[in-house]
Amino acid sequence: MPKKVSVIVVNFNGMSHIDTCIASLLKQTYRHFEVIFVDNNSSDGSLQHAQKKSPQLIFVQNDKNLGYAGGINSGLAHATGDYIAPLNIDTEVTPNWLGAMVSFLDANHQVAAVTPKILLFNDRSKINALGLNIHVTALGFCRQLGKPDDGSINPEKVSGVSGCSYLIRREILERMGGAPEECFMGNDDVIVSWLVSLMDYDMYCVPEAVIYHKYMLKMSPERLYTLEKNRQTLLLATLKPLTFAACFPIFLVVEILVIGYCTLKGMTYLKAKFSAFSSLWKERDSIKQKRVRYMHLRKVSDFELLKKLEWNLDWRQILHLF
Repeated sequence: MPKKVSVIVVNFNGMSHIDTCIASLLKQTYRHFEVIFVDNNSSDGSLQHAQKKSPQLIFVQNDKNLGYAGGINSGLAHATGDYIAPLNIDTEVTPNWLGAMVSFLDANHQVAAVTPKILLFNDRSKINALGLNIHVTALGFCRQLGKPDDGSINPEKVSGVSGCSYLIRREILERMGGAPEECFMGNDDVIVSWLVSLMDYDMYCVPEAVIYHKYMLKMSPERLYTLEKNRQTLLLATLKPLTFAACFPIFLVVEILVIGYCTLKGMTYLKAKFSAFSSLWKERDSIKQKRVRYMHLRKVSDFELLKKLEWNLDWRQILHLF
């Protein structure tokens, strides 16, 4: 029997995106899948619109906005698939999007998750992401962002999958406790990918699977707070003290870089950065609990983990944010 896939689409006031996304999903050449439409308490009528236009979907209605990762977990509770495919609502998928990723996972049992070639919705000749480059300091960068699509369909091993669209084995996602709900405004893909590496599995970009994404690289004080808090929590919850000592110079450089960026952006960014830092002490018990949980997932040493990650920063994306 072919593997069943549960596609989980998380919606929050996404009326302008629904028709394009759902219509493209229903044209998949791979037919053994279900679509779970999770609504995070939208107020624009998008849930009712989707229910009326596509009643064959499975609908999950949350009574508050749980964020993207929380929405994924709401859908996961209703999923019956062997593979789970989270998908942003502001996307359009090509007919072989699902089939290409399923075929690759079926054939490669050491691979836990795959991500498609993601092109920019409004300029389909350019790349949004070919997976992520995840830095050893837990910063995540879109691979090849803004570069021309060369048409390659050769799978590439990557250090991270894009949260916009990926396919993961259900057992792996459930073992790590589902999507990380602390990531209300992004960074969930970095944590999922980091834990996949910690569990000693591989990840690939499968360019034969193509989607188009309405993407814009941007930052806000609220987003920066969440990203920094979750990034530092992940490091504290997974790395050993000796690793911190060995990597201190590069950690220090990144801290200086982030503080410098916040200084240039203004006081609201500086407050967000230091609020994220101070939250680590307030949530120390939670971090300890994560550390115990992650210890049970670990199959590799810190050295082996860091070998799977990137050591070079993507300065082009960093400078774009200034």
